[in-house]
Amino acid sequence: MISGRDFSAFWDAPHRPLFLSAFLCALLTVAWWPLGVRLGLPAPAFPTVVLWHVHELIFGFAAAAIGGYLLTALPGWTARPPLRGTGLKALTLAWVLARIAIAGFEALPFAVPLLLNAAFFLGLSVFLCRQIAAAKAYRKLGLAAAVPALGAGEAVFLTGTAAGDIWGCLALARIILTGLILLMFSAGARAVPAFTRNWLAQQGYSGPPVQGWTRLCFLPQGLLALVVVLTLAGFSGAAHAALIASAVTMLWTMKGWRTCAALRNPLLAAQHMAFLWLPLGALAIGAAGLGFAGYPMAAAVHAITIGAMPGLIMAIAGRAACHAPDGTMRAGSGFKAGVVLVWLTAWVRLAVPLFPAHAETLITAAALLWCAGWLAFVAGFLPALSGPARRPVLSGRSVGKP
Repeated sequence: MISGRDFSAFWDAPHRPLFLSAFLCALLTVAWWPLGVRLGLPAPAFPTVVLWHVHELIFGFAAAAIGGYLLTALPGWTARPPLRGTGLKALTLAWVLARIAIAGFEALPFAVPLLLNAAFFLGLSVFLCRQIAAAKAYRKLGLAAAVPALGAGEAVFLTGTAAGDIWGCLALARIILTGLILLMFSAGARAVPAFTRNWLAQQGYSGPPVQGWTRLCFLPQGLLALVVVLTLAGFSGAAHAALIASAVTMLWTMKGWRTCAALRNPLLAAQHMAFLWLPLGALAIGAAGLGFAGYPMAAAVHAITIGAMPGLIMAIAGRAACHAPDGTMRAGSGFKAGVVLVWLTAWVRLAVPLFPAHAETLITAAALLWCAGWLAFVAGFLPALSGPARRPVLSGRSVGKP
């Protein structure tokens, strides 16, 4: 599968090392815990394995995917060359060394993992901001601001971990997760209808037009920002009520996306179904926080961490491997298998509190489905890693263009 491929241009496009790093982090984090540890592997040298698991899925997996997405989109925003070569190698190396340092956290001086992780976020932030400022594309600073915010959150998380404040770290992770919901909504509510509109036009669709970003989209953004403020201020009940309100408004924004028509295309089906997890997850977390239905908060967050977050990463990043010779985009078998398996993982993991007598079996089944899904997805992504980089990376031929 790999032999015969030309990887000489691997470092010419940021999506190649960073998306691959994100995918492998998702796979290896769950393969190590819970699966590997249950089979006798030593646990990561982190104060608690749950904190390590949470840390790596947010600050390892999600951070690499966010970096890959922003650096891939950046040339389109700025009309400047992408990060490549030595700079890209240095950024990727910082991320890899940070993963190693986190796995050996207790065996290292605290400054080592702190500085290595900060190096990735700082390097990425500086490059993004310099490019955006040079091109005067200041409207994009809002998306780029997610990187230093995530880096600052991680520094606080690691400091709390070193101090033994486990519950404080988990509470912080939930706040950061709300920020990630805001980021995913902001990016997805633009990308999903745009991809849908283009494909439907290619199919000669003559129904009602796809409704893209409107002023209504600012409402869920504002509500999610309010959730963060209320949580930090200690108004938990109001924060969860605002989160439920944000879920309703997110669902409303999808009303004009022509989802039923888009489901005929596997690439678009993956995007729409993954985006749907955002309001469903926000609703589940908000309801759990208010004590509705007795469903535990710790389980509800998996609607985002297993449903929305990996689903959107797969659905958007995976497009880089779906270019067809005629300029269109077609989902390969690895893409389809990976998306379906991870989608099933979310439902199996969410079922755990409903069947407590079978909790361990369901958790193991979910972990196996997750790992199988990412293995299939990585295998399907290999064509995007070799040969000349196709540009635009995440889009095919637009209507009206050759």
